[in-house]
Amino acid sequence: MSSGERKARDSAGAHLSLDPNPTWDDTKNPDAVTPELKKNFLQGNSERFTAIITESFETLELKFEDVLKIQCEQRQKLYQEYSLQMKTLKRKLSEDAAEVKKHAKKLANIFKEQQKFIHQSLGVQKKRMEEFKDLCEQYLEKLVRLRDSRGDCLVEELRRLIATLEIKLLLLNCQQESAADQLSLLDLLFS
Repeated sequence: MSSGERKARDSAGAHLSLDPNPTWDDTKNPDAVTPELKKNFLQGNSERFTAIITESFETLELKFEDVLKIQCEQRQKLYQEYSLQMKTLKRKLSEDAAEVKKHAKKLANIFKEQQKFIHQSLGVQKKRMEEFKDLCEQYLEKLVRLRDSRGDCLVEELRRLIATLEIKLLLLNCQQESAADQLSLLDLLFS
């Protein structure tokens, strides 16, 4: 019965009557399925259900294997990339380490050469300082000798100068006396 018919019936005020032989009750229906048919039907359904489940499991297993295969390939690819990167990095690190070692050797040699040069320069400087010190000491000794000898020389020279001056003064004195004598003689003569 359709819903439209049911509405019409309900609205007309009629009461629903129950069917004494419902269609779902197979015991009163001679054409109904017998238990044997039900067993065959259930067995067929069970076999079909088992086949569907088996097929589903096989499909799932294939998909799972595909996923595992893809993951394995991706892992292998990642591993190869990682291995290549690590090899490249290791090679680069080895090259850098060799370069650093080479530069360290060069720097060590330069440092040794500079140290040797500084040591030699200090030796030369020390020798020059000692020579300069010796020269200064010799100069001071000569200066002291010169001062002492010059003092003696000055005294000698002063004595000589005084002696010369005394002689000149005596000569001048003598000349003045002789000039005075001559003047007095001239005065006598002209007087």
